[in-house]
Amino acid sequence: MIDVIDLYKSFGELEVLRGVSTHVGRSQVVCVIGASGSGKSTFLRCLNLLEIPDRGRITIDGVELMEHRKQINKLRRKMGMVFQQFNLFPNMTARSNVALGPSQALGMSRADASARAEALLSKVGLADKVDEFPNRLSGGQKQRVAIARALAMGPDIMLFDEPTSALDPEMVGEVLQVIKQLAQDGMTMIIVTHEMGFAREVADRVLFMDQGVIAEDAPPERIFRSPEKERTREFLSKVL
Repeated sequence: MIDVIDLYKSFGELEVLRGVSTHVGRSQVVCVIGASGSGKSTFLRCLNLLEIPDRGRITIDGVELMEHRKQINKLRRKMGMVFQQFNLFPNMTARSNVALGPSQALGMSRADASARAEALLSKVGLADKVDEFPNRLSGGQKQRVAIARALAMGPDIMLFDEPTSALDPEMVGEVLQVIKQLAQDGMTMIIVTHEMGFAREVADRVLFMDQGVIAEDAPPERIFRSPEKERTREFLSKVL
């Protein structure tokens, strides 16, 4: 589903990614962990060319992204992305926020887009909030609207960039539960997260990134119980 080969990315003199390679199979859930500044978010943003890699290859479902950059908006429809911040339109209801993409980018009728929005908001546990504006929603509810908005485009892949980092602790669980349900439904996902218990529970594989490289790639039980690298052990000793 996703192949990344020898990915490099620098910002000025700062080399953020230094030869990242990995593969994610269809319906796999991969969690990416590591210290701040290790390259996790940049790696995720490179996957849909929100950041343009300096070199390397990214293949999504058989299509090489760097060779098809003129079609990137079409290719991005395969990849929903949820950020740390919710980025909802404040002057639009939850329903309208979710329906906007299908009506504008997919050409759906307003009625069909609205129906899709209602169904997805119900899926993320917000059936009673479809007509609320963002300023009347909690942080956890806003993030669930953002997830529904990404799902509204019918993606094959979901990318999550620390989706709970901006939430109060009591709201984290409701967002993680939605992501767990997506995993059970077979959605292919890459999740940058600081929630180690969640990564252990939901991931098929965990990537530990350090200084711009994937230092360790293993099933969660091995990463968390017996990591091979000293740097992985040091990181986990501080966060667990």
